[in-house]
Amino acid sequence: MKKLFLVVLIIAIAMIGITSAAVISQPIGGESGFYDITSSPSGAAVTVDSTPIGNTPTTATVYVTGTPGHTIAVNLAGYQPWSQYYSGNPAAGQHIAVHASLVPIVQTGNIYVNSNPAGASAILDNGYDQLTTPGTFNAVSTGWHNVQVSKSGYQLYSTSIEVKPGATSNVYATLVPNAQYGSISATSVPVGASLYVDTIYQGYTNQIVGNLAVGTHTVTMKKSGYKDFSQTATVYNAQTTSVSVTLSPVSSPTTGDLDVSSTPSGASVYLNGDYQGETRSSGPLYITSLVPGTYTTVLKKSGYQDYTTTAKIVAGTTAQVAAVLQPASAKPTTASAEIYSQPSGADIYINNAYKGVTPLSLENVPIDATKTYTIELRMEGYKSYTDSGSISPGQTVVINAALTPLPQQTTKSPLSLIPIVAALSIIGLLSVVLIKKR
Repeated sequence: MKKLFLVVLIIAIAMIGITSAAVISQPIGGESGFYDITSSPSGAAVTVDSTPIGNTPTTATVYVTGTPGHTIAVNLAGYQPWSQYYSGNPAAGQHIAVHASLVPIVQTGNIYVNSNPAGASAILDNGYDQLTTPGTFNAVSTGWHNVQVSKSGYQLYSTSIEVKPGATSNVYATLVPNAQYGSISATSVPVGASLYVDTIYQGYTNQIVGNLAVGTHTVTMKKSGYKDFSQTATVYNAQTTSVSVTLSPVSSPTTGDLDVSSTPSGASVYLNGDYQGETRSSGPLYITSLVPGTYTTVLKKSGYQDYTTTAKIVAGTTAQVAAVLQPASAKPTTASAEIYSQPSGADIYINNAYKGVTPLSLENVPIDATKTYTIELRMEGYKSYTDSGSISPGQTVVINAALTPLPQQTTKSPLSLIPIVAALSIIGLLSVVLIKKR
């Protein structure tokens, strides 16, 4: 009988412990307030005053007459620990919202970039970092990244490469001379589709992409709610090839889309750690054909705190991420630039140093406020565009250059000389006849 009593007592004590897990400071008979605790991403473990109460989203019950002041901690594998102290107690019946925006624990690796010929400009994630080959991008977050290698007079090289923790990934770019140039005029209905030529992001339709090597290129257009469009186009020397399409709405969709924008624009966008592109002031970044599920989106921009959120993708719908970036707490020492041209594909020089081709965002650029910076855009067949001035740390310089074509040089065709030669020949023949008659 005593053994049975002890077993019942132990079970009762255990049940009291379980019941009290979600109730903090509980004098008997007290009125209750509540902490409604959520996190992004969800599913994180929550403790209140070191007492586990479950995973987010969850609610902690607090007696108003209990000991005031509580520490709420939220933890999730792969993310930095989060905690916050809340003084006092909620009032009777009051619900206090607690949200933890969890920051991923960033693991890094390196990317070594070399080219033939050397001395080319290597751009990481469309300008988040830049170097002259050969060189190494250090402390790059794990996941997939884009590397573009360019040199004036050569075709632009672009590739995606995966970075693994503690490892160095290698990019070797053999650049192809660009002896002849042409362009592609890309238009779509509706307008404003994301435009890619040979997987290189060019901005939005409608526009002309210039400085393309003669030959075959792949043109891709993407817009949320529409089927991705892709076709090849042949570029001819000194000519513009037109690609025009009416985009087809998605029917019976099995995937969803994500539109990402930011204030300010020019932020690099990463989805589950993989680089996707950058935000633009003229429209969102369209990320299409995503398998339904929850995705972690991170936006990075020089001089601003990283922005992290989650988005739930549902088949046949478009999720939205509109990030308002907060300035970094430390005083900035770098600046950024967003450089566009019409047509695109112009070579970019800053203080006569080659940096890449338009369109391009340059982030984390060291700035000396006492110096004057000159930006020049050059393209075969167009007048050079220049702009200069001082730049302050933390400033974003935006340049939209409409390039002016050079006057066409008119040269007389050899065919145009035929009438003159013929007339002179006739005159010479008549002269011979007249001399013989004499």
